[in-house]
Amino acid sequence: MFIGTRAISNNEPLFIFNYSFSIVPTDSMVGDNEDSIDPFDIVVIRRGSYNEIEVGDVIVFQGNVMGREGLVIHRVVGEHPDGYFLTKGDKASPSEVVDQDLPEDIAQPPITEEIFKGFYSSKITFLKPVARLASTSRGLIFGALAIFLAAMIISEVIHMMKIIKEEKEKTLKEKHEKELASLSQIDKEKLYQEILDEELEKAKKPPQND
Repeated sequence: MFIGTRAISNNEPLFIFNYSFSIVPTDSMVGDNEDSIDPFDIVVIRRGSYNEIEVGDVIVFQGNVMGREGLVIHRVVGEHPDGYFLTKGDKASPSEVVDQDLPEDIAQPPITEEIFKGFYSSKITFLKPVARLASTSRGLIFGALAIFLAAMIISEVIHMMKIIKEEKEKTLKEKHEKELASLSQIDKEKLYQEILDEELEKAKKPPQND
């Protein structure tokens, strides 16, 4: 949760074994292509190299989301002479301009290595109701997860304290048993010495004649 929250705050996908996933809340990638994306599809994102990008790829990059910085998934439709890539959503008609030539308030930045984050790999469509709920109730879900995590931490701390207490009691018991064993040995040696002294005293006395 901590890593995921940090990734979201930095507009970074959370990659696990070079793969991440995200819910697409908009219809900008609706289209007839096999890799077109409907709202609330869950997309699997693959980490990759900027040098692998080709025209036609669907990529994820840090872009402009309603005037704020956020992750955008669009298709690469061309390469600019200056070396960066151009993108467009599948919903846009062929006659519409690319993302980078839109009005400034809704335009996407040139796709450079600095903002490129990964490639579209696949999509999960049958979980749309769950994805919709997760997207619209993110705060509630995160709060529930936070409470669950806190309960787990408290439970683990209690368990650890119990283990520490049991280990401490076990150590004290072993120490006490060793002390008792030591005292018992001393008592045996003392009793043996007393018997020995008594026998020696008897041996020193002359025998009495009747």
